[in-house]
Amino acid sequence: MPPGTFTIGEAATRSGVSADTIRYYERIGVLPKPPRSDAGYRRYTDAHVGRIVFVRNAARFGFPLKELSSFLTSREKGQPPCRSVRAAGERLLQDMERQIVELREARDQMRRTLADWDTRLARTPPGTPARLLESLAPRVS
Repeated sequence: MPPGTFTIGEAATRSGVSADTIRYYERIGVLPKPPRSDAGYRRYTDAHVGRIVFVRNAARFGFPLKELSSFLTSREKGQPPCRSVRAAGERLLQDMERQIVELREARDQMRRTLADWDTRLARTPPGTPARLLESLAPRVS
């Protein structure tokens, strides 16, 4: 292995992802395919590891890898995707805000259901079914 290069296993360890993740990143185009040794082994550099960490962090932020790939392609063509990245970040935030509202509503419904179950259980003699799970089904007219 030439100096300054390392195997996929070493790249995985250095970047904190699995070798399968690295192969996937290459397959979908968010990581350029590395050169190969005469024996056909991939040879990674610190630049590859930096790109892997960058992609992982962008994915953790919420960017879908396909969208990230298009940003990187634009960048490589000399077309800075900054405004598209900002707009996508705004969409991610709006989606998160919507999910938070939905989760709060679901939490409140769960609290009401548990309070209802407490009432049912208090009125149900021991050994008699309270039919708690059935109360979750929507009522059919």
